[in-house]
Amino acid sequence: MFNFLNLLKAKLVSSRGGKNFAEDLMRFTRWIAEGKNFSLSRFNDGEMMIINGRFTDLANKHHGEHTYTPENEQDERQRYLLHKSLAHQAENYYVGIACPCCVGKEMFYGLKEQSKQPETHLTWANIFVNSNFPRFKKHTVPHFSNRRVILIANKAADTDGLPFKVETTFSVGSNAWVQDYDRLLGELTQHIKQHKVENALFLFSTGVLSNILIYELNKLFPNNTYLDMGSVFDVELGLGKTRGYLRKGKRLRQTCVWG
Repeated sequence: MFNFLNLLKAKLVSSRGGKNFAEDLMRFTRWIAEGKNFSLSRFNDGEMMIINGRFTDLANKHHGEHTYTPENEQDERQRYLLHKSLAHQAENYYVGIACPCCVGKEMFYGLKEQSKQPETHLTWANIFVNSNFPRFKKHTVPHFSNRRVILIANKAADTDGLPFKVETTFSVGSNAWVQDYDRLLGELTQHIKQHKVENALFLFSTGVLSNILIYELNKLFPNNTYLDMGSVFDVELGLGKTRGYLRKGKRLRQTCVWG
């Protein structure tokens, strides 16, 4: 059984709306430690822009993120899937949305409404970062070593620096949400079926593609855990300090609040 003694001693900053930033992280940490399978898909400002049909070009950001052009047939197919992943509902499916302290109340409530999720299945898109990042590294990550881990990440990633063992790695390139979706969904589906993968921990660090794949795999194979990790392991994967919280900036002092 997971021991939360040290976490419970941590100073917890109260949040409006009946949710607490640190406590939500502890909840997911407990489930990982206990082997409970669930899916967590996180929607921040980049995902919001696409869902709301706003042109996006992050092709030159870091190792090549994503682009979205309204009315482009291929992009619109993927936008439809992204919106489906936001609104998908299942007993073990959870959605993280951008909070009002980071994107403003209008965007927060807009995304919350679009999600159609019950309050109990909503959490912060920033659940693993900002002031939760040190807790995540200290208290959550160690439990990954007790799980069968499958990583989906950028092709430039090197898993040797991770503090846990990765059983299998699947790689993607730039603009992966469009370019790698069909191939990777097929490869993951085949791998899970062929190796009878259950109770494994799938870690996604593939930008917007993470949301869509977690949605698809939660429907097909709900007996695994699928986590949208974002950039939390970029340093360990040799991808650099791609976000402010990784550079130990003021973001590490930010405790996100609910509505």
